[in-house]
Amino acid sequence: MAKETNHRLPNTVRPEKYTIELRPDLNRFTFQGEESVAIRILRPAKTIVLHASQLEVTKADLRLQGGRRMPAAKIEHVKEVQRLQLTFETSIPQGDATLHLVFSGVLNDELAGFYRSKYTMADGKEGYMAATQFESTDARRAFPCWDEPAAKATFQVSLVAPDGMAAVSNTPIAEEKDLGDGTRLVRFAETPRMATYLLAFVVGPLEALGGQSRKGTKVGVRALPDRIAHGRWGLEESIRVLDYLNEYYGVPYPLEKLDHIALQDFAAGAMENWGAITYRERILLFDPATSSAQTRQNIVDVIAHETAHMWFGDLVTMEWWGDLWLNESFATWMGTKTVNALHPEWKMWTQCFGLDTISGLTLDGLRSSHPIEVTVKDPAEIREIFDDISYSKGASILRMLEQFLGEASFRRGLRNYLKEHSYGNARTEDLWRALEAVSGQPVRALMGTWTRQTGFPLLDVQVTRKNGEARIALSQSRFLYGHILGTAKDRTRWKVPVQVARAGQRKPTRFLMEKANASLSLGRSRRQPDDDWIKVNAGQSGFFRVNYPADEWVRLRRAVAAKQLDTADRIGLQNDAYDLTRAGYLPATTFLELTSEYREEDDVTAWRMIVESLHDFETLIADEPYLPRLDAYGRDLLRTAGKRSGWDPKPGEGHLDSLKRTTLLGRLGHYEDRGVLDEASKRFARFLKDPASLHPDLRALVFGLVAQNADKSTYDTLWDLEQKAALQEEKVRLLLALTKPRDAELLRETLRRSLTDAVRSQDAVLVITNVATSRPSLGRDLAWSFVTKNWDELYRRYAEAGGLLRRLVEIAQTFTTPQAAKDVERFFGTRKAPEVHRVLQQSVEKIRVNAAWRKRNGKDLARWFAASNR
Repeated sequence: MAKETNHRLPNTVRPEKYTIELRPDLNRFTFQGEESVAIRILRPAKTIVLHASQLEVTKADLRLQGGRRMPAAKIEHVKEVQRLQLTFETSIPQGDATLHLVFSGVLNDELAGFYRSKYTMADGKEGYMAATQFESTDARRAFPCWDEPAAKATFQVSLVAPDGMAAVSNTPIAEEKDLGDGTRLVRFAETPRMATYLLAFVVGPLEALGGQSRKGTKVGVRALPDRIAHGRWGLEESIRVLDYLNEYYGVPYPLEKLDHIALQDFAAGAMENWGAITYRERILLFDPATSSAQTRQNIVDVIAHETAHMWFGDLVTMEWWGDLWLNESFATWMGTKTVNALHPEWKMWTQCFGLDTISGLTLDGLRSSHPIEVTVKDPAEIREIFDDISYSKGASILRMLEQFLGEASFRRGLRNYLKEHSYGNARTEDLWRALEAVSGQPVRALMGTWTRQTGFPLLDVQVTRKNGEARIALSQSRFLYGHILGTAKDRTRWKVPVQVARAGQRKPTRFLMEKANASLSLGRSRRQPDDDWIKVNAGQSGFFRVNYPADEWVRLRRAVAAKQLDTADRIGLQNDAYDLTRAGYLPATTFLELTSEYREEDDVTAWRMIVESLHDFETLIADEPYLPRLDAYGRDLLRTAGKRSGWDPKPGEGHLDSLKRTTLLGRLGHYEDRGVLDEASKRFARFLKDPASLHPDLRALVFGLVAQNADKSTYDTLWDLEQKAALQEEKVRLLLALTKPRDAELLRETLRRSLTDAVRSQDAVLVITNVATSRPSLGRDLAWSFVTKNWDELYRRYAEAGGLLRRLVEIAQTFTTPQAAKDVERFFGTRKAPEVHRVLQQSVEKIRVNAAWRKRNGKDLARWFAASNR
């Protein structure tokens, strides 16, 4: 077969129903398979082409209408394009037929396709189970198929499972048969029409907890028997989530059951397999004795995200991967909306701004970013777009659009979209059309500027005040970190929904900015002239940055100090200032002076964003002699809030207070606050004698701070604790602590162990990247050297799990010299790694931006820190 140049399969055949039987061998790590696929031949042809990867197909024949059998004359595996070509002696007539295939494959250790997962019980008992991860293009590693999202079909799956092991798939068990050889055949009910990447099956020693939604759907949590009791919180919350989404969407969840399955080896955080959602164990199981408030929130957040996919992605699927955002952005936005409704005290929309909007802005500020609607072809390109554009930017512009259209219109449009495209596929314009029809607004024209263009706008604000009245003039241009490099200006323009807040006004002023420039009268202020301030992007509902003249920044600084800005506006202002500094629109000292006004801040998300920006700042000055001055700045900034939080919960405290405590104390310890480090050591000593003495919310904090100044004895103690820990949440806490020592030899040992059996494959990337970023001045070079020396093994492990490989390459973004950019390009120039082509471009661009930032700000910062006597 000649090499196929078209990335899509020929449209000569359409699958209708797969009947699949798989027999995994958990001793030899192989599987045998047999399938019959009901197909429709759309036009006569002598060949059938479908996907297959790392499978050996030994038999192929076709049964036509009337019963005539046509064996394949030639079976060809075209490995470079992951295809199977079947050639027949005569032309296959148009009409219905059944394709029968016999094949075998390997239960791999790459966390993709049909793979083996090692499990360990609390008593030390070990074994293997079989599990799947098919998104985006790995169903073809489990059975030959038309592995494209638009090639929807129904599936009847049967698994041969060893006695004593459960078998789980998307639908309930329809029949079980004892085969008399220590195994049994488990046949599952036929699925609705669905995409191949959403099929799932697991064979392992799992037990279940069960419940039921208000509409009668059976909901279950499945986990190893020694920890199934820890699935109670996830079960209760998953039922609440399903009930909420059923009501919001107005389209009932269509399957009989919904299982949530905890796996100990899993590349992603979770996967939205229809009716059988799979999770990393620590993202589903909650132990009241040891699990933290953050874990409690994470579990609900991920359950909501994945359950939202049961409609957006599963019931209605994007037509091709270029519209991936229709899945991931909606699940991110809808997951936040759901958790905010169920737990309003968690203030999820504020957290979402910190977690998602800022992540999207950070990536999209690079010239090497990509549009939300993006052209992708092969599996490597597809894996690359599972990033902060497809998840976070998309979710942010949906939030912006919902506020522009109004919640009621937005919801009606979504309901109509789901009803029209149920069990089918859709494109971005189908969604815009549905929202336009109910709102009467030009949604396609408005949103096309956000989904088809790379980047986002920077609004420059000019303010004219006269006789108590104010007028603002806005101009938009593309925000680029490359501005600091003096790169050419970009003429991209957006249609921007703008909200403007002003001192003393109860409601923001709203308008749509459709051209490059706009002006607006804000009328007379209710405040004294010196107390007046104007904040553009009120509530941070818009996906853009804002810059002001120097005197307006001073006014806003005073407003922060006086606590006159809402929480979201305080967060947005500080983060805008930082990124404007990063891109060279503002001097770095402006950011430090503004941030100094946040000493009295009391919101956890605000503190988290301040801490993140300061940590990135630390990365930039990691090689400067005044790095210790930043530590002193951080101690001074955080000390008051840290003392207010203290170490122990106070009466009446809530969920967010716990998160704020660990954020503040953790960062104070990072900045070498002696009192915090000493208290952590005392609590760790008590913990070693009495583990129950250390509150679950403080475990990660104390472990990390003790590790920071650990000697070899303490380091070994932490490893011993990690090896003995039963639950993955505790193991990961300890692994992260072991990335924090400020001793190069201990960090080298952590890196060495990361690729041994001491660390699960799924967690090794977390360990390596955290060595690089915990204290960049020490760990960055060690981690990057480790990555480059072990690249072949890392690539083998994680090439198919693109997100993990991408994070390793992103370590390079912490370098700050022009030579480092050349070195990184040279390293990858001699290696074939298409899965990281895009992130490599982004990393090199980021290094050059970093280098320019140091050159521009280095001397001024040295003077500023010296003058501040820190």
